[in-house]
Amino acid sequence: MTNSPSNLNKIKLGTRRSLLAWAQSSWVAREIEKVNPGLSVELVGIDTQGDKILDKPLSQIDGKEFFTAELDHALLKGEVHLTVHSMKDLALDRPAQFKLAATPKRELQHDIIVFHETVIDRLKAGLPIRIGTSSPRRLTLIPEFLLKGLPQFSPKKPVLEFVQIRGNVNTRLGRIHEVENTERKLDGVVLAIAGLERLALDEKASLELWKLLEQTRLMILPLRDCPSAPAQGALAIEVLATQTDVLSYIKPLHDEETLQGVKEERVILQEWGGGCHQKLGASFVGHTLYIRGQKMNGVNVNEIRGARAHDLTGFVRVEAKDLFNFQPCSLSDQEITALKNSNQVFFAHARAYENTEPLNLDFSKKRVWVSGTPSWFKLAAKGLWIEGGLEGQGFESLTRFLPKKLLRFNGTAWAFLTHKESVVTPGKVPFSQMATYQHELKAIPAQLLQSEKLYWTSSLPFLTIWSTFNEPHQRELFKKKTHACGPGKTAAVLREHGIEPLIFTE
Repeated sequence: MTNSPSNLNKIKLGTRRSLLAWAQSSWVAREIEKVNPGLSVELVGIDTQGDKILDKPLSQIDGKEFFTAELDHALLKGEVHLTVHSMKDLALDRPAQFKLAATPKRELQHDIIVFHETVIDRLKAGLPIRIGTSSPRRLTLIPEFLLKGLPQFSPKKPVLEFVQIRGNVNTRLGRIHEVENTERKLDGVVLAIAGLERLALDEKASLELWKLLEQTRLMILPLRDCPSAPAQGALAIEVLATQTDVLSYIKPLHDEETLQGVKEERVILQEWGGGCHQKLGASFVGHTLYIRGQKMNGVNVNEIRGARAHDLTGFVRVEAKDLFNFQPCSLSDQEITALKNSNQVFFAHARAYENTEPLNLDFSKKRVWVSGTPSWFKLAAKGLWIEGGLEGQGFESLTRFLPKKLLRFNGTAWAFLTHKESVVTPGKVPFSQMATYQHELKAIPAQLLQSEKLYWTSSLPFLTIWSTFNEPHQRELFKKKTHACGPGKTAAVLREHGIEPLIFTE
């Protein structure tokens, strides 16, 4: 047994030797040192079964704890004082001798596909798109999304071929840079964005990563359509339960919100079994648990749980098209020039893009983001490459992605294309707002005024109806109705008008 750390100014951290594991453990070590001045954390590399077996997918190997057993042994033997794991690799039934000392603030949960830029040429030519992953979950969820999420250049859907691959991140990324028309050549590789971000943050690991990301296109998969593995993006720091000194060093790194979200996702592992055989994804986002995939018995699952997973039965759905005609707006010469020069473009609605089509602007080299999956699919059908979407959370939720070193936004302003009546709170996201269409009121359907339960798909219909009330008692009566909406900007507008809406996630 090593000496008690209370008698040392150094503690040992056990980690896998893979580039990613080393990078994320190095980050943990530096964070521990920050909150414990004078303490030094030494990394101890440990080989695990999962790192040695690289010739077959883990889903085809019997047993579990492919990435943890050897680390557990070192911790029990006192060869290290703490271990760092990717939380998704941990079994639910951990040994009683171990204590979860901290779950640091979670990285983004999403999967990301890194494509070679030649994927566009292959799509245009109708050639198969070869994508590497060995995850049964990803193989179950991603094909359906990509058939509508990849840009389409003909009436035929893209031809997708999935190739099972293993190896470290660099090895997998290297497959997209292989020689064309060889067996090893892939067009894309599916990875966890959290792992890539941690490599990007590591001074040494990032050098090779940036080389591998040259001549690539990114696609960040939405969690509603492609939920991640339970606990993806979260780290777990374990110590022996008896070593209270070590625990006290690590405790400041703990983020309770992350742990609670992880627990919600890991409920799925308790219900349906877990590990590398799992074909189900589960992502907890803002009090809502999205579950998609397939159970072991072959039953398909598409479920939403949580405070926001309400039943919409009885609600009248209020959409902009119910009240308005949409009229195009002309962009000024200055706006057109700014749009041409902008590298990052956000479309608040597919309609915002459609009204730029007469200008014949080239978006093929731009990084295009959208408000949600419906707009994603509409623009992909028109041949646009969509890098990511905000899943109806509102433009300001882009702040989750802006600071990520991997994505290299670098503070550059966004061209934000929306409608004339849109108002965005400035300050959190640098943007230049451009209106490509406006709303022309047709009439307010009587059903909307008569219904007692209203679901608002956007804020403008609400504000338009609200503005017709001239008397305070009219507004008070309207406020007494049951109002509901999504979790983004519309909810904020309702609250500004004294209404606390039910938050529904569709």
